[in-house]
Amino acid sequence: MERKRVLVTGFGLVCPLGYNSDTILQKLSQQEHGFMILPEFANFKTSTVSVGTRIPGFSTESSHSEDWSNPGGRKYRKEVLRGLNPHVYYALQATEEALISSGLQREDIAEDDSTGLFTASAGSTSSLYQNLEQMHRDGVRRTNPLGVASSVTGTLSYNLGAYFKITGSSCGFASACASSAHALGFGFDTIALGRQKRILVVSGEDGDLNAVLPFAGMHALSTADDPDEASLPFDQRRKGFVGSGGAVTMILEEADTALQRGAPIFGEVLGWGQASDGYSPVIPHPEGRGILRSMQLALASASRCRDDIDYINAHATGTPVGDIAEGKAIAELLGERSTEVPVSSTKALTGHPLSMAGAMEVVLSLQAARAGFTPGTANLLQVDPKLPSLFLPRENLDKTPKCILSNSSGFGGANVSLVVEPHA
Repeated sequence: MERKRVLVTGFGLVCPLGYNSDTILQKLSQQEHGFMILPEFANFKTSTVSVGTRIPGFSTESSHSEDWSNPGGRKYRKEVLRGLNPHVYYALQATEEALISSGLQREDIAEDDSTGLFTASAGSTSSLYQNLEQMHRDGVRRTNPLGVASSVTGTLSYNLGAYFKITGSSCGFASACASSAHALGFGFDTIALGRQKRILVVSGEDGDLNAVLPFAGMHALSTADDPDEASLPFDQRRKGFVGSGGAVTMILEEADTALQRGAPIFGEVLGWGQASDGYSPVIPHPEGRGILRSMQLALASASRCRDDIDYINAHATGTPVGDIAEGKAIAELLGERSTEVPVSSTKALTGHPLSMAGAMEVVLSLQAARAGFTPGTANLLQVDPKLPSLFLPRENLDKTPKCILSNSSGFGGANVSLVVEPHA
């Protein structure tokens, strides 16, 4: 059976850089980050972490979701809000924006058996904490009846599936920071095999204290006290990652379906690969064994070779071990081209949004390419001498990448690589 082509026909992104594509692209092009000092981090007992992120224009601090607000002024019924946590609230906005960018109406996807929903998140630690606290304080009969559905890993699928009346395939992915990349990869397969005509890939993270600060116990978070120097992928000054959150929605569509309705085409997913390290629950293989294999499989899936790649968006979070392991794998993949192909990490601007990193970075890469530039790694001043010889531009390059490889890695040595082609 001939494999069907899979196009990207819409996207929406809510992240520390903003909540609409124009603002986000402007900050990406000007290398403006979204970091700030968060008093709740800095003042937390024994905390050495002070820099974090907020989502511009959103208010989700209240424990009552009916009090939340969004920059678009969108209103939701109480029965909808009652089952939400912050990242599902962000995802509603991202999905609405994705539908608009794709030229679709809600009724176009509602109760359409050819439209599916693949989601990725770690669930909501804050919602889980609040609901368990209430149960222990007031007893089982006073427990929030929607507490489980608003807290656990599948909460995006539960809430968005019901809200948008999705009747096609529905599945949630949980592979830590590779989750949304897995959702994209399996979304690609589902369409390429003819099982669905359209998949909404949605990922989100709360990005608040309860979601981010526990990583300080692993010594994984940046301890910098200057937001301008907090997220430094590939730089020998790096001290860990800056945790962030938000939501991203991508609309994948079978080519004939998209072309028939005259959909905008932002890019094409050409193929993907995944591989595991088999090494440690939390530490990547020091030689990048799994990420090398996932890149090789992705290129084979896309019927491309290393000579076709002209930009790699690295997972590189700014952790001492992870950046070097991935750098070694990239150098081995590219061989003599390792000093020619630009490699960068947009996490220097966005921070690390955990499960949503993969999908977000594909969107950012496509946006940059459509605007005619290749992202650099902002604030990269002192390349770690332990890294192999790579082309790591600090500034954005005035060059449009034609074939992009995007990497994601998660706990347990889960690695995913995606090959995408931007469309003008």
